Amino acid sequence: MRMVTDYDQMHHFIADGVWDAAPLEAELLVQADRLVGGNDAVLVIDDTSLPKKGDRSVGVAPQYASTLGKTANCQTLVSLTLARGEVPVMVALRLFLPESWTSDPARLKRAGVPIEHGGARSKPEIALAEIDRVIASAKCNGTNKSAKVGLGRSRA
Repeated sequence: MRMVTDYDQMHHFIADGVWDAAPLEAELLVQADRLVGGNDAVLVIDDTSLPKKGDRSVGVAPQYASTLGKTANCQTLVSLTLARGEVPVMVALRLFLPESWTSDPARLKRAGVPIEHGGARSKPEIALAEIDRVIASAKCNGTNKSAKVGLGRSRA
């Protein structure tokens, strides 16, 4: 029974706890750069769809699902990965909120979305903000800042 309690406490801490992720994200950049950074490293931006049933998970809606190649009920995440050769290290993962969410303040509030994260942003805007964050951190000094971006074909 102790294991269940530990799991519940950890789940509550991560899901409901209010904490600043910035220090952890900064350390992730340091470690990623140490592992795969350098002049031949690149930042890879992509979107990932998570098929879902229902409508209560934050961001879930009928939208284009790149992994399925069609419109489906899903959540969409924008990822930023530092890679060199065949070794990738994900350094950012951000949830895209479709218009059906950003235009409904009551729904955002019910789902617990912080006000500062409830605004409308396209997938390319999310990706650019993450690239800016990585560059501003100066943690990936030797990394080539070019990127393979599949979001140019983005439907959102």
